[in-house]
Amino acid sequence: GLLWRAAGVLASHRLTVRGANATSIGPTAVAVFNVVPAYGDPPDTTLVASDLRRMLEGRLDVEERLERRARGARPRGATVAPPKVTLVDDASLTATVVEVRAHDEPGLLWRVGRALGGCGLDLRSARVETLGAEAVDVFYVADESGKPLTDKALRQATIEAVLAALT
Repeated sequence: GLLWRAAGVLASHRLTVRGANATSIGPTAVAVFNVVPAYGDPPDTTLVASDLRRMLEGRLDVEERLERRARGARPRGATVAPPKVTLVDDASLTATVVEVRAHDEPGLLWRVGRALGGCGLDLRSARVETLGAEAVDVFYVADESGKPLTDKALRQATIEAVLAALT
């Protein structure tokens, strides 16, 4: 949950994630974010770091803050392509790739990551890119036994959970 929790904290401080790389091996995870302020000057890094620690300790809930930002950022009257979630099986021997394409908005990475975690999936690595107004994100995930997703019900639940998080 490090990736989506950190993304939530960054978005709550009005930082737009332009790209991110994450990987985990066992209990160790590393996530690197490329962010820009949505507007104005960057937030105080001490406050962002403090909020990240509080989030990881379970003492900070950013959901409502992010929902308000997302509602305010949704385009009015603009036509955007519907989100798309694809499972790719032959890209890795040890994980299933979840490819997500959607119109970018505040908290998007947080919502997608939370949906994957809610399905009980282990995030092995991720590559997140924002290309203009569109997010193209790739997540390498494994099931609770550490294997690629083979169970049809879990595969369908994963697609449905991510799509629900995007709409």
